[in-house]
Amino acid sequence: MQKKKSFFANSVMVAVITMIVVGGVLGVGYIRGWFGDRGSDVAVLADVRGIVNMTRSGVTYPVEQDTPLRQYDVITCTPGGSAAIRVASGSALAIGEQAVMTVRDPSAESFSVDVSNGELFAFVTGEKAAPVTLRFDGKSVEVKGAIASLSRRTGAQNVNVYWGSVGEASAGQVLNWVQDTLTVDPLQIVSLNAFSVKQLHAANTVAECCFTNEELDKMEADRAAEREAASLAAMSEELARLDMAYECTLEIRCDTILKNWDKLEVAKQEFVPEDGVILAAVKVPFAEGETAFDVTKRACEAYGLQIEYSWTPLYNSNYVEGINHLYEFDCGAESGWMFKVNGWFPNYGSTAYVLQNGDAVMWEYTCVGLGADLGGTVW
Repeated sequence: MQKKKSFFANSVMVAVITMIVVGGVLGVGYIRGWFGDRGSDVAVLADVRGIVNMTRSGVTYPVEQDTPLRQYDVITCTPGGSAAIRVASGSALAIGEQAVMTVRDPSAESFSVDVSNGELFAFVTGEKAAPVTLRFDGKSVEVKGAIASLSRRTGAQNVNVYWGSVGEASAGQVLNWVQDTLTVDPLQIVSLNAFSVKQLHAANTVAECCFTNEELDKMEADRAAEREAASLAAMSEELARLDMAYECTLEIRCDTILKNWDKLEVAKQEFVPEDGVILAAVKVPFAEGETAFDVTKRACEAYGLQIEYSWTPLYNSNYVEGINHLYEFDCGAESGWMFKVNGWFPNYGSTAYVLQNGDAVMWEYTCVGLGADLGGTVW
């Protein structure tokens, strides 16, 4: 009899625990949208890059790909994070980093969001694309048959129109609100940031926007040249103290990560440029006797790139642990930084390599085979 009672008690306990576990899974699943909400008339959060948080029913968590949206969902993009909202009617929105918005209506026919911070880009093209309503600071605009972007910041908001018309503005114009005063002004290409330029390149594949890809490319090239000139000017004091009679080129790339994206730590996604180029080839002056490490450190400081290194007595050289916040093992057990000069991977540290005039130094991030994916032998 005692054994039967004990068996019954244990069975009840197991059943209770099972119910608690199942209830917990169902609760988390409901919050995260694992069950239901997958109808064809509901907008979906997709193309998540970096860390994008969702606050739903008071719970905040990193959102997953292809998450159906619900009313009052709050979407927050961390620095380096981005995502897209795909509306079933054919409309779409690209969300920039540090954007914060609340879904007011997730339905395909009347999608609307409240934007409290940041930037988003709306694509509403095609005959079946339903209008998208953007709400901000007590105001609202309807984007229909147009391509436009909204920038929301403290004290001022603006809506750039690139194709079609929004409110009183047509393509090539901008709606500017300062407090409650609205003006319609010409849109200047120099006012566009990297997020808008990227989205405009995509927009030009489906419509003839007010700025062509050629114009955008030229502006970006001009900006790159200005940054390089400013960076070299920032080094002028140090250059004045040294006899910089020589010159080399330096390039820093991590494009192998793009082929091994599934191995990369999620928190590090924001530090990987879309083309994998952290620093395009630049000319760096150096003095006689300086090393590959010397010019790498100088260039990273001049261009505002994070670099971390440590002295390794065994090799009598500095070991570069991380560049642009990407470290060894961030993309697998065999990942890390390697350098080569004139296409050759030295078998010693960058501090030991004394530069010659005209050398081409390149740092590359290896993910597979300790350098095999870069054409090297061993790391």
